[in-house]
Amino acid sequence: MSKDTSLVQRLISFLKKPNALEYTEREPVRNPYDDYAPKDYEEAEEPEPPVEQAPEEMPFMSAGVHAPHRASRLDALMMRAVDQFRAHTAFVIRYDADGRMHYCTGRDQHGEYVSHTDANADRRAIFFALDSGESQLFVSGSSDMPTAVLCGPLWVGDEVVGVLYLDSPARSHLRRGVFDVFCDQAARMLADGVDH
Repeated sequence: MSKDTSLVQRLISFLKKPNALEYTEREPVRNPYDDYAPKDYEEAEEPEPPVEQAPEEMPFMSAGVHAPHRASRLDALMMRAVDQFRAHTAFVIRYDADGRMHYCTGRDQHGEYVSHTDANADRRAIFFALDSGESQLFVSGSSDMPTAVLCGPLWVGDEVVGVLYLDSPARSHLRRGVFDVFCDQAARMLADGVDH
């Protein structure tokens, strides 16, 4: 009897044991990069804004200085994020020490500049990302075509300096590890002063 035959017989006998798990009872193997727990818009409660002022007293997001006809390294990163995640738009919002948010830049799936008035960011996704310090996936089931929002904090040292926001990314392309790389790159650019 060869060594290979002996191994096959031992495997068969192991699988025939009465206490062996049936195939249907086995736990599926999880990919560590696919560990988003999506929140439904209807179920998620909006956290308190991480600022001293009430939201009505402050502008949610002000425009940064940006030349729409010139593409920066941050714009190039937004275009790569849109392409990677098959999103409709991607943009970066900078968060300052006074609790104000400043729109840096954004790009759509055609590479066109998205102005801060067209960004239409979901405040809950941004506040959850800022509050938790982790990327958040929100899925809206209110229409026939569910939409998703992926928002991640931009860490520089021990401080969150902004968020990377993807509007309507393709659910089949979501990988936490890849998204974290984009967040890290955007955070480094903000730290280096590349915010437009």
